[in-house]
Amino acid sequence: MKPRFTTIATLTLSLGFGSAVLLRAGRAGAEEKCTVAVKGSSPTAKACARGGRPEARKVMKDMVTAAKPKGVKFVCVSCHQDLDSYELTKDAVENYKKLQAASGIK
Repeated sequence: MKPRFTTIATLTLSLGFGSAVLLRAGRAGAEEKCTVAVKGSSPTAKACARGGRPEARKVMKDMVTAAKPKGVKFVCVSCHQDLDSYELTKDAVENYKKLQAASGIK
């Protein structure tokens, strides 16, 4: 997945007496900082400390790939309600334990 960069959208509105410029700045740095796995010694927490969300995503994908041949199949939304904030579902912790055990990644 490519890293997201700050985006700026500009819209010029023409009014009878002049024009107005509206700016909308995107969220760059905030998207790369981990907000879920920030403590502990899980593979995902270690990845977050090492390289933020991009590294955490990589570790999670590796875990899913390693677990799949063993019959344990998960997708991102199995544990995350929202893929922008990565808010967890109510079953996320339980699912993560199953995924970690099946993947063998510690």
